[in-house]
Amino acid sequence: MSKTRPTLHIFGGGPLVGISEEIAIRSGWSVIFRTGERFMNSIPKLDSSTKVLVGNDLASLMVEGGAPIAGDYGISISAPWIFSQEVIDMFCGELFNLHNQPLPKFRGGGGASWPILMGERSGGCCIHRLVREVDAGEIFARRDFSFPDDAMLPVDFDKFSIEQAKSLLREWLPRLLQERSPGSVIESDDSDYEYWPRLNTEIHGWIDWSWGLEDIFKFCNAFSDPFVGARTLINGVVVEIREVAVDLSKNFHPYQNGMVFRISDGFHVAHRDGILKIIDLHFFESSVKITNGDRFFTPQALLEQAALRRIQYSPSGKVIDLK
Repeated sequence: MSKTRPTLHIFGGGPLVGISEEIAIRSGWSVIFRTGERFMNSIPKLDSSTKVLVGNDLASLMVEGGAPIAGDYGISISAPWIFSQEVIDMFCGELFNLHNQPLPKFRGGGGASWPILMGERSGGCCIHRLVREVDAGEIFARRDFSFPDDAMLPVDFDKFSIEQAKSLLREWLPRLLQERSPGSVIESDDSDYEYWPRLNTEIHGWIDWSWGLEDIFKFCNAFSDPFVGARTLINGVVVEIREVAVDLSKNFHPYQNGMVFRISDGFHVAHRDGILKIIDLHFFESSVKITNGDRFFTPQALLEQAALRRIQYSPSGKVIDLK
């Protein structure tokens, strides 16, 4: 009678799923991959032997795929679910999470936008035991790094982080599967942790023109590619700003903040600290003619809503208001 192969249960989506599956199959393991509907367009090409389960209710997917047995492992890679204690207990402590930020700093799911807003050039990725508290389990592997100088937008940060995470997976996952050990716990000072929540461009990406010019510049970058761009209004129409540059050679009065004073290879916008040049501007609803003297402006009600709304994404991709 042949011996049943152990199974690696992968939860989540994105390019790191394929790397994990490849390592598992090469190590002689079976793979079950569970994902939510919001990842339907980002499922990598997987081996025909891999069991792929798509759904928004994790409890149902666990029944459908079968609970882990002794000797199985689980790994979460951007999983769209909040794992219940019941699911965590199924793995008897052998369920791990790959977090593409340096823990204990940057707990939470806010992605690259938060480091860009904070001017943080240090990054990292970690593999830790998955527990009920967000990103708080013991860390077994990590890679710390600095982002290259030309990384400015979330897409730049993400691409670099993913390559680092691929290397970390290739170092750690074969050892877990072949040696049956996650390795030694890496000590970290959890009292110094930071948590930053998820962001949504349509809800949180509104520019406050009273901010300093450097802060506006960072904000526009933080909501740029792969996102649709930071938002504001001009002539009553919502616009998305996707690429900007800053010129500090001239200053203006605060009353001039947001005012278009020149249209030449983009929109030159006055600010008390200098000039914000809007290079790539998109109209959210309908186009409107912008002339010199028009003003970019965000009503206070939109700024308050952006500050107060806290959200989560459902496995289907729907925005859920937490507060």
